[in-house]
Amino acid sequence: MFGIEDPLIYLPYLFSVICVLFAAWYGIKYWNKNNDKDEA
Repeated sequence: MFGIEDPLIYLPYLFSVICVLFAAWYGIKYWNKNNDKDEA
C-alpha cells in the first residue's frame, strides 16, 4: 500500500492519527470546563 514495503513505516502514521483523534476527543470533552484561573 502506498508503495511502502516495510510495515514499521506505518507505525508513525498510525500513531499520528491516534494522537490527532485523542487530541480532538480531549478538546471536545473539556471544551466548556470551568477554569478557576479565569475568575481571578
